[in-house]
Amino acid sequence: MAFKIDRERVKAEFAAYVANYDASDSKVSLKIIHTDHVAAMCDAVSDSLHLSDEDRDTAWLSGMLHDIGRFEQLRRYGTFFDRKSVNHAALSADLLFRDGLIDRFTEDHSRDALIEKVIRLHNVFRLPDVLTEREKMFCDILRDADKIDIIRVNRETPMSEIYDLPEEAFYTTPISDRVYEDALNKTNVNRENSRTAVDYLIGHICFVFGLVYPESFRQVSRQGYLDQMLAFESKNPETAERFRKIREAVQEYVAARGADC
Repeated sequence: MAFKIDRERVKAEFAAYVANYDASDSKVSLKIIHTDHVAAMCDAVSDSLHLSDEDRDTAWLSGMLHDIGRFEQLRRYGTFFDRKSVNHAALSADLLFRDGLIDRFTEDHSRDALIEKVIRLHNVFRLPDVLTEREKMFCDILRDADKIDIIRVNRETPMSEIYDLPEEAFYTTPISDRVYEDALNKTNVNRENSRTAVDYLIGHICFVFGLVYPESFRQVSRQGYLDQMLAFESKNPETAERFRKIREAVQEYVAARGADC
């Protein structure tokens, strides 16, 4: 039997769910907009892979629901910072598939196990080796879509609001050695190594090193937000020099994948 969802129902139920939270709170509105963007990016990547309608809907649904735990995270803890609160991906998956929230969005549960795994793994540093090729594909689609839009969020939202840190801290703090090494090695930054404000910014810039699909690089290049992030200028001389080298590493990496950063 083909997997089938009603996208209009999903969007209506999502809107009804988030109506329980204060949309005048910029953090709430940020995640509502992020959800729409990630779902759309899932479609863009799926289309580039010529997926079936059923697989396209699977990826889109994972995008719509991947951060649904963020709203409860904010209500319970007052922050989106997982290290100070709760793993938001695990919370999203638990609400949906342990507490039964998924029933609000679809009556077709034939792909629940797959979608749960994709949502639960969307924020891990590295995907486990035990995934099937199909599971990995859906994980990669969502993770790419999420990274692409987080890059946008970093430019459209004040850094102090995203990270709950003073704005000035981003311009004055040093880059931690292990974060710097990850960046120069052209790999995703392990968030456990992030210690300073500017570390978090660099961690999000380095999301580009974790992108999988050519369409994802095209989307990043088309948006132009990565360019803006790379234009960051620190007031700390050592940080400024390290950032210059990171900028070169990112530009080399993206150019090698056919996109002009």
